[in-house]
Amino acid sequence: MAWTTPSTVVANQTLGAAFWNEQVRDNAFMGRAVYANEAARDAAIPSPEEGMICYLTAPTIPAATGETTFVPSGITTIYNGSAWVCVTPVGAFTSNFATTTSSSFTPTLSGTPGINPSVTLVTGTTALVQTKTSAEGNTLNSYPEISVAVSGASTIGANVEWGTIHRVSLAGSYPQQHAGTVIISGLTAGTNTFTMQYRIDTGTLNCGRRTLTVQGIA
Repeated sequence: MAWTTPSTVVANQTLGAAFWNEQVRDNAFMGRAVYANEAARDAAIPSPEEGMICYLTAPTIPAATGETTFVPSGITTIYNGSAWVCVTPVGAFTSNFATTTSSSFTPTLSGTPGINPSVTLVTGTTALVQTKTSAEGNTLNSYPEISVAVSGASTIGANVEWGTIHRVSLAGSYPQQHAGTVIISGLTAGTNTFTMQYRIDTGTLNCGRRTLTVQGIA
């Protein structure tokens, strides 16, 4: 059993058992349209309508960077009226600890930072973003902050409003886990890349075990 692109019936056409089994029974059991990738979907549905759902078995757009990446082999996409939004989570993880003294958000860490986590997927105007890190500062009462910047269809700088903040109450203490989940709005619908960024108001930030997960909201 497999999904088959629906046929267009013409007047006086004889509809046999094979037609009904393929076009009605099998497609109904599948529950949603299934295509190999974005190009195949767009060719089959040149004029999508809001609310349509398609599953892609070998999508080309979701991507991620990191020591370990979590890019699904298949994704669910929903047309929201302007874009086919990927509603399947995509993620990345890098364990390396590294440092920065930057007081403005930066994706660049010193030492042996490994690959900075980033996620690329098609979103609508909003996306669900989750970050998690282990971080510490070496200066009492400093504020390490972790956030994400968006590039691609959208250009949005990292913002503390959707970041995580930790007040250092014991300088040089062991790294503490920071985790946050936020909905970022104001995106331009299309292919967007989310990249982790870091800053500290004073002293040195040391962080590792960096995890980023992004999911489009249709």
